Amino acid sequence: MKDMSDFPGRSVVGHLGDLPAWEATLILSTRLWMDGPDGQAEVWSDFARCFGPARGRDELRQFETFLSRLLSAARRPLVRHGTGCACIGSDEAVLRLLVHEAAKGDLAEAAMIASLILPAHHAEPIALMAARIGSAMKALADHPSAALHPPKPQPARRLH
Repeated sequence: MKDMSDFPGRSVVGHLGDLPAWEATLILSTRLWMDGPDGQAEVWSDFARCFGPARGRDELRQFETFLSRLLSAARRPLVRHGTGCACIGSDEAVLRLLVHEAAKGDLAEAAMIASLILPAHHAEPIALMAARIGSAMKALADHPSAALHPPKPQPARRLH
């Protein structure tokens, strides 16, 4: 058995309940999509409920293309936590920050963040795609019939 501490990107750096709903939705959608056909069907259902079948299909295609390009161009295999896990891994945190910066319009910052996990020549195209993904995740998180409901924020934790 391989020691799990050998996997870069798996370290816990946060909790889903501490994120804005759309950012938690991004991480949960990514986990589900990467889990395979059943998870992908769940993500598709959310997109279809939120956007309708035609636009939902288009938005889902963008999300799938974004993840496919991100995963295929990454310098190493990216690590995610399980769908039922409330933790955020360091690779998931980089993804979250990349999409966050792109969604607020700071594409230069998003490309710089993308370059943490991708070769530089892939960073700008991924940052451009991330802006659209951020908009879709915001709509999904705000839609009342979405199945992906991130955990509620937890009260502040005391470290010392």
